[in-house]
Amino acid sequence: MTGLSLAPFFNPQGIAVVGASHDPSKVGGSVLANLLSAEFPGRVVPINASGGTVQGLRAYPSLLDVEGEVDLVVITVPAAGVLPALKDCVRRGIRGAVVISAGFRESAGDGRQREAELREWLVGQPIRLLGPNCLGWIRPSRRLNVTFAPGMPEPGGIAFISHSGALAVAILDWARARRLGFSFFASLGNQADLNESDLLLAAAEDPETRVIVAYLEGVANGRRFVETLRAAAATKPVVLLKTGRSAEGARAVSSHTGALAGSDTAFDAAVRMAGAVRATRVEELFDLARGLASQPLPRGRRLIVVTNGGGLGIVSTDAARAAGLEIERLPDPVQRRLAAVLPPTASLANPVDLVGDADAARYSQALHAVGQESSDAVLIVLTAQAATDSLGVARAVIGATRGWSIPLAAAFVGGARVAPGARALEEAGIPCYPFPEPAVETLAGMVRVAERRIARPETMPQAPPPGQVLAHVARFRSESAAKLGLLDLQPLLEAYGIPCAAGHAASTPDEAAVVAQRVGFPVALKVLSPDITHKSDVGGVVLGLTSASEVTRAAGAMLARIRAERPQAALRGMLVQPMVTPGRELLLGMVRDPQFGPLIMVGLGGVYVEVLKDTVARLGPVSVPEALSMLDELRMAPLLRGVRGEAPVDRAAVAGVICRFAQLAMQVPELREIEINPLMASATGAVAVDARGTLDP
Repeated sequence: MTGLSLAPFFNPQGIAVVGASHDPSKVGGSVLANLLSAEFPGRVVPINASGGTVQGLRAYPSLLDVEGEVDLVVITVPAAGVLPALKDCVRRGIRGAVVISAGFRESAGDGRQREAELREWLVGQPIRLLGPNCLGWIRPSRRLNVTFAPGMPEPGGIAFISHSGALAVAILDWARARRLGFSFFASLGNQADLNESDLLLAAAEDPETRVIVAYLEGVANGRRFVETLRAAAATKPVVLLKTGRSAEGARAVSSHTGALAGSDTAFDAAVRMAGAVRATRVEELFDLARGLASQPLPRGRRLIVVTNGGGLGIVSTDAARAAGLEIERLPDPVQRRLAAVLPPTASLANPVDLVGDADAARYSQALHAVGQESSDAVLIVLTAQAATDSLGVARAVIGATRGWSIPLAAAFVGGARVAPGARALEEAGIPCYPFPEPAVETLAGMVRVAERRIARPETMPQAPPPGQVLAHVARFRSESAAKLGLLDLQPLLEAYGIPCAAGHAASTPDEAAVVAQRVGFPVALKVLSPDITHKSDVGGVVLGLTSASEVTRAAGAMLARIRAERPQAALRGMLVQPMVTPGRELLLGMVRDPQFGPLIMVGLGGVYVEVLKDTVARLGPVSVPEALSMLDELRMAPLLRGVRGEAPVDRAAVAGVICRFAQLAMQVPELREIEINPLMASATGAVAVDARGTLDP
C-alpha cells in the first residue's frame, strides 16, 4: 500500500459519508454538516441504510448504489460495520478512506481482535486509510473538513499531524481565535495504515505546506521515521512535540549508559540528527510554527532588541542569553545613525531603548537606522504607555522592515490598548507575542532549525573485514559469555581502530606481580568478576603501583576485601594494565534502542557519570563532524579545549574513536550494550582504559 497516492485526501472530487445522519449532533451528521457549511466544491454523497434525503442531499443505502465519481470515503458507522464498508470501497475503486469510528484496540472487549482483522485485510489492498478512531482530516484550501469538530480553520502554511484527537480539537478552536492557517490537519488515530511517517512525507511534498508540526505519542517504525524525518526536514522546517519525557521508561540495564538512556533519549537523538527541532510545550510548538511559517530563517545567533521600556529590554536580554542568542554591542556606524534620530535620553546600546514616549515615527526611524545588516534577527517590544498608539507603531514596523531577509518577532505587552497593533502585525506575517520570553524562544527555535539544516559531510572510517568481526562474535558465543569485560572486548575494539590500554589477566597476587614486571611499571590492578560491574564501588581498582612487592600486597588485600564484602561474586583474578597518560575521563557507550537501533552516548566519565549526567546522544552511525558536534555540546566542552594553561585533548582523535565505536555498534547487532569507561582523552590521543558489554541472549 505504501506506493499508493494520497491525492484522494488532498484533492478529492467526490466524498461519501458512510453513516451520514440527519442529526448534526451525531458524528455522521456532524461530518456531513461540516462539509456542507464549509461549502466543499466537490460532490458530497450521504450513505444511510434508509436512503431518502439526509440534510437536503439524496442518500444511498450503500456505496455500491452510488453512480459517478467518489474518491474519498468517511466512515462513521459502528466498528462492526467498518470492514464491510471498506470492502465496498475497494469494489467501487475508491482509493482513500477516513475511519472516524471507534471501538478498536483502544476499547475493551473484542476491539483488539477487530483491529487485528482490519490490519490483516489492509495488506495489499488498493486503498489508503486514515484511522480508525481518529478525529478526521481537514484541507482548508479545498474547503474540505471531514471531522466532527465544528468550524473551518483558515488556509495557511502549517501542516499539523496529531496522535491525539482531543488535542487536535482544542488546537482547532485555539487556532481560529488567532487566525492561524493550516495547509492540512490530520488526526492519525490508531494508525492501522497511514502513520506519522506517511504524513511527514506527504507534508514534505505538499506545495501548500511551509512548516510541518506534529504532536506524537510514539513512533510506529523508528528507522523509517528517522529516514522520513530527515528527508522532510531537509526541505521544510519540522517541529515536534512528543509526550513521554519522564524517566519511567529508563532501561533496566547495568551500565552507566543504560541508566542514563531513558525512553526519550533516542527520540531526542533522532530529531536532532534528522535536522528537526523539538518543542517542550504545546504553546511553544505553535509559537515556533507561526514564526517559521511567516518569517525567513536566521543567518546566525545575533539579536537586536528595539523597545520603548528599559525593563522589558532587560527581560528580553536575559531571555535571549538563556536561549543561546547573542546580544552584541551595535557597530559604531549604526549607533551614529541612531543618535541622529533618537532623543538624548534614548539608549544606543543593544537593547535599543526608545524611551516611554516613543511614537510610530521613532520606531520607524530606529528600524531604518538599525537596518538588517548588523543582526540575524530583530525583536520589537512595545508596552502601552501614555502616548502609545499600538496600531500606528505596528504599521510603522511593517513599513520599515518590508523586504527584510532576516526574521522579525514582536512582543506587544499589555491588554486592549496593544491588541490592535498586535493584530495588524499578525495579519502582516510578523508573529506577535504577549511577552518577550515566548518571542525570544521562537527566534531561538528558528536558529536551531537553521543550524540543524546545515548538512555535515558524512565522513566514515573504513570498517574491518566482515569475517574478522564475525570471528570475534563467534568467540563470544563459544565461550558462553553474556557479560563481557575488557579482556573479551579488546580484540574487537582494536579491530575497529580503538586503542586500548593492554590488559593481562592474573589469577593470584604473585602472578599479578610477574605480569606487572613484564608490562612495565607503573601499573593498575582491577578485579576480574562477571558479577561486579562497578569495580571502584567495592575497592576493586588500585592505581599507580610501582613495584612487584606493591602489586603483591595490593592484589592480596583487594581479593580479601572483595571476598569479605561480596562472598557470592565469582572472582577470576585481576587485570593488570599499564598506567596511561593522564587526561580527561570520558564515557563512550551504546544501548540498542528497540525502536531506533544503536544509541551512542558520550559524556563525562568516571565514577560520577550518573550524578553529573553530562552526556550527549546520537543514533548510529555517527560521522566525524557529528562526533565533534557531540563534544561541543557537553557542559565539560571547555575542559576538553584546555583551561588555565592545560593542554587541550586531541579532539580529532576522540571524534575518530566515537565514530568507529558507533560503526562497531551498527555492525555487531549481537551486542545489546557496550561501554568504554573511562575513555582517557589527552593531548596525545584517546585510549580505552576499561570496557564492558552485554550480548543478546
